[in-house]
Amino acid sequence: MDEVKTRRPRAKKKLWILLTVILLVGLSLLFLGTRLRHWVEEKEKTKLLTLVDREHPVEDDYNVEFTLLGEGQMVDSRCVDDLEAMLEACRRAGGRPVVTESFRTWGAQERAYEEALAKLTETGLSREQAEQRLERMTEQPGFSEHQLGLAVDLEEQDSELTKEQQADTATLRWLRENSWRYGFILRYPDNKSEVTGKAFRPWHYRYVGREAAEQIHELDLSLEEYIGMFFAS
Repeated sequence: MDEVKTRRPRAKKKLWILLTVILLVGLSLLFLGTRLRHWVEEKEKTKLLTLVDREHPVEDDYNVEFTLLGEGQMVDSRCVDDLEAMLEACRRAGGRPVVTESFRTWGAQERAYEEALAKLTETGLSREQAEQRLERMTEQPGFSEHQLGLAVDLEEQDSELTKEQQADTATLRWLRENSWRYGFILRYPDNKSEVTGKAFRPWHYRYVGREAAEQIHELDLSLEEYIGMFFAS
C-alpha cells in the first residue's frame, strides 16, 4: 500500500514535466512559425522590388507564376487582383484603360527591340546611332521589366493618339494620380530621367506592392532611389 502511495506522486510529477515540455515545444514552434511567415512575407516584398535596368539584368533563373489576362496578355499572378481593381476604378472615374503590353519572353523582347531599331535605321541612322538613341527608349532583351511580368503598358482604349501623346488623356492622368493606391508606380516619370536613364513613359507602370508604392508616392522617389534608400546593403 505504501509503495502505491509513493509511486502516484512520481507519476504525476512526470506527467507535469511532460506537459511542460510539450507546451514549451509548442510555443517554440509557434514562435518559429511566426518568424518564418514574417521572413517569407519580407522576401516576397523584396522580390516585388526586383530592379531591372542597364546595370541589373533579369536573372537567368527568375521564375514566377503567371496569370492570363486575356488577348494574350500575362502578368505575375501576385499583381492581378490589384491590377484589375485599378483598371475598374479608372473606368468608374471615366477613363478607358487597356493593357497593351505585359509579360514578354526573351524572344518577344528581342523582336520589340529589333523592330524599334529598324524604324530608326530607316530614318538614315546607322545601327550604332540607332542603338544609342534606343538606350532611353527601348531595352535590349534581358534588361526589360516586361520580362518580370510586373510591368504593364496602359493606354486609352481606341485612342488615335500615339503612346507619347496620351500623357494628358483622362485615363493616363488618373493613373498618374491614383496608381500608387493599387501598388503600381509610374516607372519612368519625367522628373526622374537622370536617375532612371529613361525618357518619360507615361504608359509604363510597375507593380511594387501597396506599401512600397505609397512610400514612393509620398517621398516622390524613383524605384532606384527607393531601393537605394531602404534596401541598399
